[in-house]
Amino acid sequence: MTAKPGPPPQEPSGHVPAPATTDPDHSRTEQGPDVHIEDVLESAAELLPSGRAEVARALVAKGDHAAALSALAEAADQYPAPSRFWEFLTDAAEQLPGEPDAEWYRWRTTEALRGQLRIELTLVTDAGIAPIPPGRGLQPQWDLGEQAVSSYRAVRVAALWLEEGDEPLRSGGRAFGRLLPLDEADWHNLMPGDVITMRDGERAVGSATVLDVTWPDPPAEQAPALLPPGLGDLPLPPPPTRRVRTRSHTEHTTWPNPDCPVQVSALIPNLRYRYVRVMRANGSVGQPYPCATQAEFVRHVTQERPDVDPQNPAEVHWDDHPDIWPGQGSRRGSD
Repeated sequence: MTAKPGPPPQEPSGHVPAPATTDPDHSRTEQGPDVHIEDVLESAAELLPSGRAEVARALVAKGDHAAALSALAEAADQYPAPSRFWEFLTDAAEQLPGEPDAEWYRWRTTEALRGQLRIELTLVTDAGIAPIPPGRGLQPQWDLGEQAVSSYRAVRVAALWLEEGDEPLRSGGRAFGRLLPLDEADWHNLMPGDVITMRDGERAVGSATVLDVTWPDPPAEQAPALLPPGLGDLPLPPPPTRRVRTRSHTEHTTWPNPDCPVQVSALIPNLRYRYVRVMRANGSVGQPYPCATQAEFVRHVTQERPDVDPQNPAEVHWDDHPDIWPGQGSRRGSD
């Protein structure tokens, strides 16, 4: 950390030199580019998980700002960093004389905001294809396989960054790269393994295999702001409740006892069954089920309404002759 500067010195003529101008985009002065680079690097380190920036902090303490900058960038490659982190690295890189990575960190800032799309690009073998320089050099057109109007192929524009090496990519060559689509919404259907075509007008000049796709999460929907008092504010709606089907008029009028969820039909001579109906928890009524024994009755009621005790007389309505079953001829509990 540097000491707070004192008042500007006066020249013998009494003229006070103009103070250093401040760059509003990067918040630093033109007179001393290293005035607060330690603060910028420390601010970037604070945005990484605990323990991942210790090496960079040690390098900052030694005064090796370039090595600390590289250490922070390597740590962020292992953990997704927010766009503010890459903005700090861009600011620090621009303060270091001869630092070539400022443009790369600016690219990563945009990726953190709009999404990352890594590819493996292979150029076709054609002597007429101009070499592609490393870094950000082109904004080519890409065929994503979509069909446009009038049977023409739909093409999209995306900036290209070649990741590795100092040599340009020539025809027939292969390299890893990244894309920044002009309109990323058109690219959200891409998945790793998809192949897209780089085009120069009507001519295909290369193909790219998608290696990794990461899009930022959509912003959370915010509740609309309430109007000021007296301007027609409405109360908030009640919380959602569990929907229960209302019983029909037939179910209301034909169900003998609403307090009993189980109904057993009358005992009819020479009929081998008594029919059992169960009212479900949502108010609907199941189809009559034939039961010949107490065991069948208990099994059916338990399956339809686990919360109902078929042995409880208060929950079963018998049309007549309670507890007697045609296939059993005995009362409940005499099995």
